[in-house]
Amino acid sequence: MKTRLWLFLVPALVAAGCGPIEAEDAPVIDELTGQVLLEATTKYDMHRLLEDTDITGSQWITTAQVQAFLQQNGSYLANYRDPAFGNKTAAALIVERSKAFGISPLYMLARIQVESSLIQSGNSNNLAKATGCGCPDTSGCDAQYVGFGKQIDCSAKKLRGYLTDLDAGRPTVSGWRVGVLKSTSDPCSVRPANKATAALYTYTPWVGAYALQCGRTNVGGSSLVSVVYHRYESAYAWGAASGCYSETADTTVPELGCVQSSSDAMWRQCQSGAFTSGSTTKPSNCTASYGWCSSATLGRSVPARTCVQSSGDGQWHQCGANSSWLSAPSAPISGAGPAGSCFAMYGL
Repeated sequence: MKTRLWLFLVPALVAAGCGPIEAEDAPVIDELTGQVLLEATTKYDMHRLLEDTDITGSQWITTAQVQAFLQQNGSYLANYRDPAFGNKTAAALIVERSKAFGISPLYMLARIQVESSLIQSGNSNNLAKATGCGCPDTSGCDAQYVGFGKQIDCSAKKLRGYLTDLDAGRPTVSGWRVGVLKSTSDPCSVRPANKATAALYTYTPWVGAYALQCGRTNVGGSSLVSVVYHRYESAYAWGAASGCYSETADTTVPELGCVQSSSDAMWRQCQSGAFTSGSTTKPSNCTASYGWCSSATLGRSVPARTCVQSSGDGQWHQCGANSSWLSAPSAPISGAGPAGSCFAMYGL
């Protein structure tokens, strides 16, 4: 995906009547513009761009908050509605389509700004390619992804696909994986420290603003997503995550998150800090979901965090969020997998 050269810059420094600048204090100059890059583009780690929870968290963020943020920034999107998605507002699409794939709306705001500048722009330039999804550097955008709502949906879906591969212990479609050295197109040699970083380089395979760490002075790139994300994170009072602790999921479930209890298989939803009494059907507005997983090996469904050695491939798997099976090779040794300690273990 394309990443625009959208930077945090300050005017070039002019030395007048000053002594020589020490090497360690010398400003970093952008070779394309002659301007001085702020510290934000040099102080982060290109091997750990964001935390995994930065990509998948912030599920409590509401449409009203995003709308207020767009208005605060004078964004064209503050007054935009997409006719292809039932005339929904841009804020609604950012929140709803991001959450539909378990992606953070705050991350999506940063992605949109880096790719198209729409969050802080008062005009509609680049609206049709808001997230750069399906828009390779070598050609125009794929027609099926043209349009604001389609761009949000495409971006969230692709990122979720990358994370699904990484959760299962597989490399992403372009070969990125945690802890494995790979060259970016800058080029820089990067060893992703977590899944978020591997997913970001899959989406945009160059470092950009952090490339100083490998002796280059490029701009933009995946690292700029991190710079913008952290700026947006502190630029608005998003509020703290509220939720309910679940013994079944062994985690704090966000507001409106849903859990299918391990004790009675009833669905309970977190509302105002407490779980509802429960029902046999899953609520339709879950911001996160921890349901039972169907096991062909056992011939029945099992609760979240259950670890099973598959009769199909002999490998261990754990029931994770969204009723999906996650690769859990360490389960027989540690009694735990990517979703936490095993609720129960079933070996062959």
